[in-house]
Amino acid sequence: MSTPIHTTREGRRERQLALRRADVIAVAASVFGEKGFQGAQVAEIAAAAELSLNSVYGLFKGKEELYEAVIHQAAATIRDRVQGQVEALDDPRDQILGVIDSLFECFEDNQDLLRIYASATHGLPWRVRQTLGDGAVELFQGFTEWVIQIATGLERDGGIHGLDPEALALSIIGTVTTTASRWIENPGDQALSEAAPRVRAIFEQLLEEK
Repeated sequence: MSTPIHTTREGRRERQLALRRADVIAVAASVFGEKGFQGAQVAEIAAAAELSLNSVYGLFKGKEELYEAVIHQAAATIRDRVQGQVEALDDPRDQILGVIDSLFECFEDNQDLLRIYASATHGLPWRVRQTLGDGAVELFQGFTEWVIQIATGLERDGGIHGLDPEALALSIIGTVTTTASRWIENPGDQALSEAAPRVRAIFEQLLEEK
């Protein structure tokens, strides 16, 4: 049985719109990362994406929706990449430490998100909901719960030696994001990834057998 022509056309149109949205989001991430939410203009995002202003407003209701889409896309990309790398490791101890390495690597590769996060929240987790939108907040919360589950599994294996698994997970995420936020504001001569071994060493010491 053949597929109706109008259904095929609708599917093609949806794919084209999705690709166009993805292109605009990629351009907007760069502009928001450089100029912040207040400084960025939809007109310059449209020009950089080689679209008319009306075309961009046909894809997004306004700057706020576009901003949230940028955050949501980047956060989802980082979450998926970190989870993929960490879940490929077999040992729970390697997994919890792997979160550190992978997060630093992803932040370095997604500096636009890091700049937006740092400038919008000043690295303070309690300001995330105020600034980044509920969709992005749900991603951050889901990622946090995933790290807590890894730490809880390590606790069951006797690998955290009396430490609270939730506190351990939150400490790891907080240390990495704060270190990364400070770096994006004052990068100096070192790559962000060079901070990973120093942070990892702290938590390796915490996880050493007593």
